[in-house]
Amino acid sequence: MHIISTKKQSNYGTLYVVATPIGNINDITYRAVKVLSNVYIIATEDTRHSKKILNYFGIKAKQISYHKHNEAERCDYLIRLLLEGKDIALVSDAGTPSISDPGDIIISEAHKKNIMVSPIPGVSSVIAAISSSGFSSDDFKFIGFLPKKNSQKIDILKIKNNFSLIFFESPNRVLNTLEELRKIYGGQKKILVAKEITKIYENINYLSLDDWFEYFSENNNERLKGEFVIIIPKEKLTNKDILDGKIESFIILLLKNNVSYNSAIKIVCTFYKLNKNKIYKKYINLAKK
Repeated sequence: MHIISTKKQSNYGTLYVVATPIGNINDITYRAVKVLSNVYIIATEDTRHSKKILNYFGIKAKQISYHKHNEAERCDYLIRLLLEGKDIALVSDAGTPSISDPGDIIISEAHKKNIMVSPIPGVSSVIAAISSSGFSSDDFKFIGFLPKKNSQKIDILKIKNNFSLIFFESPNRVLNTLEELRKIYGGQKKILVAKEITKIYENINYLSLDDWFEYFSENNNERLKGEFVIIIPKEKLTNKDILDGKIESFIILLLKNNVSYNSAIKIVCTFYKLNKNKIYKKYINLAKK
């Protein structure tokens, strides 16, 4: 019997993945302060931003920038330090590294090199929004930031899900996203929007799309600031919704495997014993993708 070893190299350093406050500086954990105070170097998304936290808690450890534009280059250097036995802390501008922030590259490489990766848990805007929603904790999917391209965004938003959909949105795109949601769900559909979490102007409410659109359309300069976390509650799917979803997924699967659209429709109709003309009309948009 082959025995799998899960032990990491004890002579290597440890890569600490440290969550930092998303707004209120006092949300940092005691353990995070201790780790940041004792590592050899802190790899941070923005050294200027992190310096404020370090100064506030009297942390003297040196910093090095580690962001999406230099991840590959910095990763090699930091891995060498870890192999030499030096401990490193990875932090992002706010919240938890690698959650829609840099971090995956070095964390993945550390695992490949048998280097210990240790999370120092703390603040996450996603978890904060979920915990204050009242409806998402049992079944949800987090997808990070929505695509910038409107057609791709609409493809994601229009799918009826049996789970709550959670995503980030930037201030300059939030009105467009709310408008697209109104077209898909209607203005009375209620969603949760959380912004400025843990900050002075924190706003977390469960309102209709019409109400949110009206609220953010007024006095944009003041209200459209900070990162938005949006939660669309899961839909209660009917048997028809479930069947429609299966049919669409089946057609997409066939198209991805180079089956022509016409042949895909014939196969689906035969399999599900459905009227061919109705299926043609309903899923004609799939042929254009």
